[in-house]
Amino acid sequence: MGEMASLSSLRSARFGARSLCFGLFYLGGLAATRILYELFFPRFLGLARPFPAIIVALSIAIISLILWPRFTHSPLHPLTLSPLLLNLLYLFDPTVNLVRSRLIFGASLWLTAVLLIRMSGKWQVAGSQRLPGKRRDIFLLLAALLPVYLLTMPHTVGRADTFEFQVVAPQLGIAHPTGYPLYLLLGKLFTLVPIGSVAWRLNVATAVYALAATAILYLFGRRLLGKPLPTLLGAVALGLTPTFWSQAIEAEVYSLHALIIAAALYMMLKIDDLGLKIDHSPVSNHQSPIINLSLLLFLTGLGLANHLTTVFLLPPAVLIILLTYRHNLKSLLFNHQSLFKLAAAFLSPLFLYAYLPLRWQAVNGAAMGFGRFVDWVIGGRFQGALQWRAWLDDPARYEIVGRLFLDNWGWINLVIAFIGFVYLFATRRKMGLVLFVTWLGFTFYNLNYYVPDLAVFLIPAQMVVAVWWMAGVTAVLKINDWGLKINDWKTNANHQSSIINHQSLIINLLLLPTLLLAVANWPQINRAQDDGLTEWGSGVLSLPLVKNAAILADSEKIAPLYYLQQAEGVRPDLDIMVLPDEAAYRAELDGRIAAGQTVYLARFLPGLEGIYHLRSMGPLTEVSTQPLTDLPASATPEKLDFEGAQLIGYEVEPAAAVDGTSTAVTLYWQTNGRQKTENNQLIYIRWAGASTASSQHPANNYYPILAWKPGEVVPDYHLLPRPISDHEQRQDIQVALAPPFTAAGVLRWQTVTTVILPPTGEMKLERPYRARIGDALLDSGRFPAQIRPQQPLPITVSGFGTADSLTFSLSAGQPVSRSAKPSPTIHHSSFIIHHSIETNGENGRYQLTVAQPNAAARCGWLQPPTAGCILGEIEISGVPLPAGATNYEDKIALLSLDLPQTQLQPGGQLPVTLTWQSLGPINEDYTVFIQILDANDQIVGQVDAWPLQGTLPTSQWTPGQTIQDPYLIQLNGDLPPGQYRLQVGWYLLTTLRRLPVLDQDGAPMADKLLVSGLVVP
Repeated sequence: MGEMASLSSLRSARFGARSLCFGLFYLGGLAATRILYELFFPRFLGLARPFPAIIVALSIAIISLILWPRFTHSPLHPLTLSPLLLNLLYLFDPTVNLVRSRLIFGASLWLTAVLLIRMSGKWQVAGSQRLPGKRRDIFLLLAALLPVYLLTMPHTVGRADTFEFQVVAPQLGIAHPTGYPLYLLLGKLFTLVPIGSVAWRLNVATAVYALAATAILYLFGRRLLGKPLPTLLGAVALGLTPTFWSQAIEAEVYSLHALIIAAALYMMLKIDDLGLKIDHSPVSNHQSPIINLSLLLFLTGLGLANHLTTVFLLPPAVLIILLTYRHNLKSLLFNHQSLFKLAAAFLSPLFLYAYLPLRWQAVNGAAMGFGRFVDWVIGGRFQGALQWRAWLDDPARYEIVGRLFLDNWGWINLVIAFIGFVYLFATRRKMGLVLFVTWLGFTFYNLNYYVPDLAVFLIPAQMVVAVWWMAGVTAVLKINDWGLKINDWKTNANHQSSIINHQSLIINLLLLPTLLLAVANWPQINRAQDDGLTEWGSGVLSLPLVKNAAILADSEKIAPLYYLQQAEGVRPDLDIMVLPDEAAYRAELDGRIAAGQTVYLARFLPGLEGIYHLRSMGPLTEVSTQPLTDLPASATPEKLDFEGAQLIGYEVEPAAAVDGTSTAVTLYWQTNGRQKTENNQLIYIRWAGASTASSQHPANNYYPILAWKPGEVVPDYHLLPRPISDHEQRQDIQVALAPPFTAAGVLRWQTVTTVILPPTGEMKLERPYRARIGDALLDSGRFPAQIRPQQPLPITVSGFGTADSLTFSLSAGQPVSRSAKPSPTIHHSSFIIHHSIETNGENGRYQLTVAQPNAAARCGWLQPPTAGCILGEIEISGVPLPAGATNYEDKIALLSLDLPQTQLQPGGQLPVTLTWQSLGPINEDYTVFIQILDANDQIVGQVDAWPLQGTLPTSQWTPGQTIQDPYLIQLNGDLPPGQYRLQVGWYLLTTLRRLPVLDQDGAPMADKLLVSGLVVP
């Protein structure tokens, strides 16, 4: 009877386990059903309804349960499938987030595979050969990170340093200091791969380095800790940190730097392990240690040939040598043969720097010279950014560097890493000390280095945090194992099975913060849709530019122009260049103009209007000593008279070559003899009926009306974003002249011409939806998250079917449920509609709802029929700022300006602390300017920078976030006594357009905040 009861109990347990497994398979099937519905919307509309969705999910669960024995020899256990529970993070959330759903679903499948292999100890599918443990885990590591990197990787030229490497590496040219010869030579090899564009090949090369770095760090952690699972997860966590991830998908040196750091740390660990066997034996027995030391020094030298911060590997390398071989250091190292081998290992990679003088001669046609070579290698031009006392003198540096660690890991992961830090000192004290010294060196460097892209220099320290995280997880699992062991001894349970099962749950919980951070960071890191301004560059180089002309570009616009010329051979006759500062640009411009060369500007250069004649050539500005006196034959004559100028012609390009989503308009102006000395009018242009208009000085904001000469024709280029529409439309282009900050409603508009615009076609707007409202299927929308009362709320939605009868409203409650079902009629013709509603309610948060009269709505996957769908929340706020705050275009608020002193010292510094608040999502990176003005409005002190010493650009701000932003303004040394003022504002570097300061009614009143009361006694 006892045996029968025991057998019955065993069968019940097995049935319960299989039932739980079936439930988890069913949960995974539901997740797959939702992903299919949202991904292929509106093809599988039936999957949004309960019965079809349940049938599909049950089918997936049954098939999985049947096929399980065929594809694995692991026992079917619920905890092996427990990662499928991660899908609950989004499964029943009505919000549509395609990135979150797919990333979490993929992570749950990956982690299930990891736990399955962990439990079975095998990697076997239908008779395949088993992979060894390390190779198997590296395969799993690549399976986790490679798809993420490829899906977020850009396919065209990048910006800044990325663009430079994409141009220089294929040609074996010279990169900016410190030269990076190792990276360029390896990059050249990757450019020979006959797949994709040159830019994409170099991006893939960077991903290869990053994946190799995470793989070696996994091997390091496995050897150090002896625990494959925590080290595998730690390597994946590092690969998904935003800084490491962003540097793994574009042509940059930092992933190669990380690879060398990981390899060097592995060699230090190997030296430590082998050094435990060393005793006071003869030197002849130490050939193996010399080989390992040589490899470590070789890696350090190789790293220096890629990035000079590898020098911070020397202290931990020396430390591990001293701690390991302290008893026989003299006999081991201090002999001629050993010293020669070690010196050769360290110095031989440094000969790669011979690349610079050799290629300099070929590229520049002149010798590099020893002085320039040394300055190039040590990065002399950047030495001013390195302030070795900043860690003592600037407390803000600790906040900045600490925030970088927090942004990459989050609080929970940092706590786990701290546990690992303590655990390593308790179990492997020597390597714990080596890792700490490594982390400290790179962190100390970042505390003292003032650059905007500070985060990338912290990657080696982040790698050490990843090792600590591995150790922290190992410590947590060991504590759990000890508790289980005690419990299992008391209950005679299977100890090994209990450990594996409980580890499954713990791993799910520990990986959760990393997964949520990856979901949150994906939109900011994803560059797959970014063309790197390539379309703009192609449009510019297709313009009728004068042969053998020069283009002086800024650091952003140089990228597509130079890449297209050098890598793809477009307009090789042009001289395209970027220069270090404004003085260099001016000298280059003056010299080329004096030599008779035509010069175009793709950057703002002030002070030219009184010396040269300026005119638009598309988005470029042509600089000339001779005025244009005739209307080009390609222009359409027109006659419109304004106060101070007259329009004599125009050209329209409905779909601008430099921007496929805009219409390009070139206006041709002449003076009419009625301008006044105080005339500071701007050109305002808009589509007829639009509530807003763009404004700038003529000729791309270069050439004020007062600078025009009588009879001169001034071409003036504008880009008008095309209205989104699913059908062809007729739109009037209107122009007005008025002083700055004139409201669009009071301008004297005149119509220039009527343009027939083609349909914009199917578009995916910022907010995704999967809703069916009557005969309309909504897939995306756009509307502001915040608006002032009494202002029209603009709404744009796109989708399929018939949308003529959709209505929009603001309310405080949920739509009322209905029993009616949506109409079965399906129309797959796409639509884009624009709507606006008045915001007459009081300040507060409201729900924006869309509905169709007498029709039910189904607002997403498995949602019941309702009267309408909630598109999102709107905050109505008339004065969203505390009293005294300054509002910059409803984007940024200046909450306070702290001036601890108002008395200025000539040649001294003025400390200023600004407290900002983000009022809404900001897509651009705005530059803050702080200027000290004398009585004649001359600038006597100035700072232009991104916030927090360049480390927190505005595109990374979140709505409502508050930022304390300290500055030190260097003052001129010859300040005379008198009164001075401070002004603060924002501008966009690419256009130099300033953010206007708004009054309480939302009307522009200035473009900066003025603060008086400063004095030089």
